[in-house]
Amino acid sequence: MSFESYTQAVDFLSQKTEISTEDSFDLSKFCSYLLRNNEIEGRDLVIRIHDSWEFLPEHTKPIWNDITESAGLYPYVNPEYLSKSGLLRFEYHKSPFLDGVYLHEEQQQLSVELQSKRSLVVSAPTSFGKSLLIEEVIASKLYKQIVVIQPTLALLDETRKKLLKYKDSYKVVVSTSQEPDNEKGNIFLFTGERVVEYNKFPQIEFFVIDEFYKLSIDRDDDRAIALNQAFHRLLKFTNKFYLLGPMIKNIPVNFKNKFELTWFPTEFATVAVDETSNMVEGKLKAKEKKELKKLNLFNYLISQNEQTIVYCSAPNRTTNLALEFLQFLKENVIKVNNPYVEENNDVIEWVKENINGKWSLNDALEFGIGFHHGAVPRHLGSTIVDYFNNGSIRWLFCTSTLIEGVNTSAKNVVLFDKKKGPKPIDFFDYKNIAGRSGRMKKHFVGNVIRFEDQPEQMELFVDIPLFNQEEAPLEILIGLEDEEIEEKAMPRLEEFNSLPDDLKDVVKLNAGISIDAQLAIVKELESNLPYYNMELTWSSLPKSFDNLSTIIELCWDTLAGPGDKTYIEGIGRLSARWLASFAFSYINLKSIGAVINTYINDSFWIEKIPDRQKRIDTATYSILHITRHWFDYKLPKWLKVVSNLQEYVFKKNNLKYGNYSFISSSIENGFLHPNIAALSEYDIPLSAIRKLERYINKDRTPEMNIINLNQLSDEELLSNNLLKYEISKIRGAF
Repeated sequence: MSFESYTQAVDFLSQKTEISTEDSFDLSKFCSYLLRNNEIEGRDLVIRIHDSWEFLPEHTKPIWNDITESAGLYPYVNPEYLSKSGLLRFEYHKSPFLDGVYLHEEQQQLSVELQSKRSLVVSAPTSFGKSLLIEEVIASKLYKQIVVIQPTLALLDETRKKLLKYKDSYKVVVSTSQEPDNEKGNIFLFTGERVVEYNKFPQIEFFVIDEFYKLSIDRDDDRAIALNQAFHRLLKFTNKFYLLGPMIKNIPVNFKNKFELTWFPTEFATVAVDETSNMVEGKLKAKEKKELKKLNLFNYLISQNEQTIVYCSAPNRTTNLALEFLQFLKENVIKVNNPYVEENNDVIEWVKENINGKWSLNDALEFGIGFHHGAVPRHLGSTIVDYFNNGSIRWLFCTSTLIEGVNTSAKNVVLFDKKKGPKPIDFFDYKNIAGRSGRMKKHFVGNVIRFEDQPEQMELFVDIPLFNQEEAPLEILIGLEDEEIEEKAMPRLEEFNSLPDDLKDVVKLNAGISIDAQLAIVKELESNLPYYNMELTWSSLPKSFDNLSTIIELCWDTLAGPGDKTYIEGIGRLSARWLASFAFSYINLKSIGAVINTYINDSFWIEKIPDRQKRIDTATYSILHITRHWFDYKLPKWLKVVSNLQEYVFKKNNLKYGNYSFISSSIENGFLHPNIAALSEYDIPLSAIRKLERYINKDRTPEMNIINLNQLSDEELLSNNLLKYEISKIRGAF
């Protein structure tokens, strides 16, 4: 068979049938031609050949092995088929620092750059293997003090687990309460916010920013300011860095010029991706179209033997779609042939004890269905991903928290919705989602199934405010030294510089928080000093609901963004009073499970949502969402901000002032001492930490406490009422 086009060759290989000797030779000639004239298509064809390896005639495999080498795909090369010169090239691509790991052609180039202590900025597809180079730098021990910034806590936890093997050489610091080690090296695994907050850094020698496109203010990410502040802070230590991300067309010229860096954009991929449309065609009413779309999805899911990720626009949408699929399986009496599904029982037991025995996640897990979004507790989210990768969860419904934050092993990725929260996804988001299909050496070809149109193609230019200050937010500019500020940015600082010095100090102390919002809060406090002095001059715990509500209402219209005022199904749009009510209940009950049960059995909610199962699911989702979005970070941050601002205002007016540091820390740390709560950064549930609190010494490092806990036998842990799930988390922590 003569092959004249890439599409013809792909169609031929997709048939998954025995390949004749003649066809294998013809394919190899055509593939060699493509590698010379269209390298991307040629490499893609080589990957597809490996997906069909079992169908190749045995005597043609050495030829394909040589072609694989010429494509630079050394991880796929079989050394048994290589000549002596080929073996030399193959061994050259073996990582000298990672056991049994072979780098592909472009990874090897970048490894040489990093080992030469060159700064590197890389734009490459998801399957390129950018993160592997972080581990190689660490394994090489080239630097002793390293910071790794990643966009999500889930990805940081995944990285922490990978780096445990280097604990003899490095202390892995994951919490801002931890001290660095003075003898061995340190790896600081932080978000941008934590880099800004941490005040114990040694002399940092090298840093990494994963998903560095989030530096761009144009991406409308509410964490961009903190990430830029972190970038600025780290550049004061060192100009040796590695920035990585996907699909970036270019970076600022003055950024390139200022540092001796290598800018490396590439489309080198190690998996192939097939995209197909499953959109509902024809003129139908909106409701009919919606139901048919859902039915098409469910029929597709049961037709696939491989694991599948379904992307949805929002947490509520994700949960509801997963539960509707569960109902579909039950109503149609569809048996789930999954021999591993019983592995989910340990986490089901934990959910029953700590959240609610009737939460529908448990029912879903029994059928091999999971859902993953920002409301799911961190340790539970990481477990759900582990179960998906291990095969005990076959269908995983998720939002962008999974797409952006965790590495998964999915053969199929379904784009079911065309939005990311309330906004349409753009081409960049879409390619990020599609990039999760396939996995090197596991799924050579990934499938992306679209139930919506592909967004219009775009190119992303990362506009880094530090190096393009004309449009930089004021919150970034005030953190720069005078000599760092460009002349065109100076007029924008005049108003801030006219403020009293002590107010400027307070504003800077509240790093990353809108300056206009802070000044609005100061103005509001000064407009009614007697009232606010009465409500805000407390320390330790709020004396009344109104004490707490007053603070939240001060912040609501100034600090809250669109993503904060979210609509929660069954409850409505979140308001300052609602948030204060949830927070006040949490302060009094000190248990998320107890708060959930209170709302389930409250007469107001019984009347509002009469169906008990719906009320359980609504209350559980709502409280978990508020816990993750508000209690784990945002509300403690707000409390610190208002604490600083009210102290400034009342001191200036010779009035008594409050201090909210205790309640802020208590909410953020689940009412545990910060050094004890730090164990949760190691994927240990707070439920297990509370049960073992008498074995944990708050004056010891989290690592020492985890080592001590692991010296307890399973019998001792069980006698302290630990569940199997909690024991497995302790055993895997360090």
